[in-house]
Amino acid sequence: MTKMGKKKKKGLVAALSVVAVIVLLAAAYGIFCLIIEDDKIWADASINGVNIQGMSKKEAAQTVEQKFEEDYKDTAVTVELDGQQYTMNVFPMLGMDASAEIEKAYEKGHGNLLVRGLEWVEMKRGKAEKLSYDVQPNVAHPDEVEGIVQASGIQDYNSMQDTTYEVTDTGLIVHKGISGTRPDVDALKQQIQTNVTAMNFQDVISCPTAENQLTEPDFAGIASQIYTEPVNATLDPDNGYSVVASKNGTSMDADSAKAEYESAEENTDITIPFTFTEPEITTEKMNANLFKDTLGSYSSSAAGGTSGRIHNVGLTASICNGQIVLPGETFSFNGVVGDTTAEKGYQEAAGYQDGKVVQVLGGGECQVSSTLFSAILYTDLDVLERANHSMPVHYVPSGMDATVFWDSPDFKFENNHKYPVKIVMNMDSSDTLTVKILGTKENDYTIEPRVEQIDEMSNVTYRDYKDASGNVVKSESVCASKYKPLNSGS
Repeated sequence: MTKMGKKKKKGLVAALSVVAVIVLLAAAYGIFCLIIEDDKIWADASINGVNIQGMSKKEAAQTVEQKFEEDYKDTAVTVELDGQQYTMNVFPMLGMDASAEIEKAYEKGHGNLLVRGLEWVEMKRGKAEKLSYDVQPNVAHPDEVEGIVQASGIQDYNSMQDTTYEVTDTGLIVHKGISGTRPDVDALKQQIQTNVTAMNFQDVISCPTAENQLTEPDFAGIASQIYTEPVNATLDPDNGYSVVASKNGTSMDADSAKAEYESAEENTDITIPFTFTEPEITTEKMNANLFKDTLGSYSSSAAGGTSGRIHNVGLTASICNGQIVLPGETFSFNGVVGDTTAEKGYQEAAGYQDGKVVQVLGGGECQVSSTLFSAILYTDLDVLERANHSMPVHYVPSGMDATVFWDSPDFKFENNHKYPVKIVMNMDSSDTLTVKILGTKENDYTIEPRVEQIDEMSNVTYRDYKDASGNVVKSESVCASKYKPLNSGS
């Protein structure tokens, strides 16, 4: 081999060696760049004065958030209203997002694979640029302003003194209040958001206000609540029929009250008297008129009857005697007397049954019901139920009798008067039964029964209403009767 050839071969070996070294260095650099890959921030970076070098992105975010809370937790705005200041902590509205800045810091040393190693070396030598970021908070939670305003207590402010009233026994006393102002909460929340958005925590906010109008009492509703109807005096059947006192009705003119309130000056008292209405029957009238008049009466004789019959008439009369019928109530003969049993003391005597005269327990009670009906015919009390006997009786005229039997037929009448009525029955020593209807005369009429014969066994019973001169001013039909011929005495 020539010297020239040897030189060429040495040059090629040297060149190949250099290339090999370069390849090895490049491979080593690439391996180095791969090895230094991790999740830490290599850059000398700070956010809002907090150094985040050596932290993961998550750690950096937590650290920056902690610093944000420390710096802004007491951030507040001041609101002034009527010379009083309210401090409102607005931190709940704020938020901070430093994710973009953290990402930028992380990219240094975690970027392109070819330059990553150089950047790492540069940072290790302290030659890399120091990074500093300033991140401002923002209004991240605007809805929190509602709770912030409520917590301050400013909504409790009200310069108005509202209208009040008191219901007394005699009237309505109204104190008309004083109109004033209240915080305009919606406008205040908007102003707070504006200041917080601008990060203006220094200027005192003058609270917007709105007029507060007086609330007028609901006079119609009050009038409805206090209204009561007058109540007549009555008798208490559960307390020996003692007098229950009457009650006056109470009312208030709502329209007049409203007009008087509207014309009154603020901060003044207005007295609106109630109107009291006496009932038609006061306690005094009840005591003065109770059972003072005999509305109707009638007598029938039981003389000549058997001792059992006379006994039964007297026993039945004693049961009915003193019965009081209140206004609107119905008297039922069977309801008062009940079944005529031996246990009650009733004896056998003659009575009608199936068109015949037979001996029955309680025979003779129909004389009491018939005498009562005859007395009722002299009054204007409503007869609700009455039946005639199957055959005429001898103790009252035809058409004025009322047969009863347990538990039907019955004799009933209603007290359609305003005052109570009382039934008084008495059997004297001559075996004459007298029935009186006591009450309070409520008109000037004299009432008399009249029986108009239709045929030999049929008739209609009327009431004739007569004036003071004896003239009939009205007649009304009470009942009709139809009998069968009498086979024997009852």
